[in-house]
Amino acid sequence: MNLIVYVSDALRTDHVGCYGARRVKTPTIDELAATGARFDQAVAAAPWTCPSTTSMITGLYPHHHGFLHWDAVLDPAIPTLFSAAAANGYATGSFVFDEDYLFKSFPDANVAGTTETLDGAVEWLRAHRDRPFVLWFHSWATHLPYDIAHARHREWKAAKDEIVAGIQSDSASALEALRAQYAAAVERSSEHFLAGFLEELETLGLRSDTAFLFAADHGESWGERFADKREVKGTYHMHGATLFEEILDVPLLLSAPGRIERETVVSDQVSLVDLTPTLLDLAGAPLEGVDGISLLPLLGGEAADPERAVWIAGTDGGLISQLAVRRPPWKLLVHVESGEEEAYNLDLDARERHSIPGEAPAELRELLYAELASVEQPELSAEDTAKVESRLADLGYL
Repeated sequence: MNLIVYVSDALRTDHVGCYGARRVKTPTIDELAATGARFDQAVAAAPWTCPSTTSMITGLYPHHHGFLHWDAVLDPAIPTLFSAAAANGYATGSFVFDEDYLFKSFPDANVAGTTETLDGAVEWLRAHRDRPFVLWFHSWATHLPYDIAHARHREWKAAKDEIVAGIQSDSASALEALRAQYAAAVERSSEHFLAGFLEELETLGLRSDTAFLFAADHGESWGERFADKREVKGTYHMHGATLFEEILDVPLLLSAPGRIERETVVSDQVSLVDLTPTLLDLAGAPLEGVDGISLLPLLGGEAADPERAVWIAGTDGGLISQLAVRRPPWKLLVHVESGEEEAYNLDLDARERHSIPGEAPAELRELLYAELASVEQPELSAEDTAKVESRLADLGYL
């Protein structure tokens, strides 16, 4: 079975029709959900692309894989979706938002171009249609500043700066315009990029032999959590600086004709670290010894482990800055440097307005601090730190 992963960067679940959005129209995404499984409680392992995507391809949480900035080096002993698939005879390829960033140091990903258009991916599919393949398509169409390629750097930066200035102004009209711009980008992503991709699969006769996974690597915010909007300096403060649900709650859909029942809905908590174990299980090459689990048993009707906790790691400057454990209904996190805790009962406070660390279950706190004690921070020189910050600034995060 072929494997395709389509990532819509920074896509919020509340802007997708099958997740309850009313004002945003995403019929192609919704139809994809109807052809397979929709996960209603999927959690990103990190609040921004670099560590989150690495968790997606390794099945490991960020504080376990250690790939916390764009120039990090992944331990070569750690398998990825690409290396494991290649070892099992699959062709592998990927299309990314910028070839100087995503998967640059992952040779088995075989980066073949960008996702500015569908042309490269379509050509790749036509060239590899006669053997099993893994294809990753990471679209920035839903990432700030929306529909402007990062390669058009001056225009891209000007648009990003305009959006940040609008947030800093604390203007209701500026925020409404930003939300409208984002909604339009989501609709275009669904009805142009995803629709075109799926249409090409049908044309090539590949759809019935392909598992198609659609996800976001993280969500998005617009400065809501900052009382002083002037503190919002860049993209990092929209996704990266905090671990609130609007950043971590992500759409996750999986369609595999003949393997997954139509209109399946999973309400149990899952994590994006489960992506690679699930896909490799579908390919008949199970991945063991990782944090993630295959979701196929869950999709087959097995009960979920009610005690399963998932982890989320925040990063700052290439280091782990926050660590959170999420086991419904509770989410408990600690700020590594200050030791400050936050805790939320998501059943009673879904919007996380009132932190109540004193009421968090004792066993959850014990679990969190035992995990924190195992975290090994990477050693970064002043030169390394400067390079990390330069790369983040180039992507508008700082």
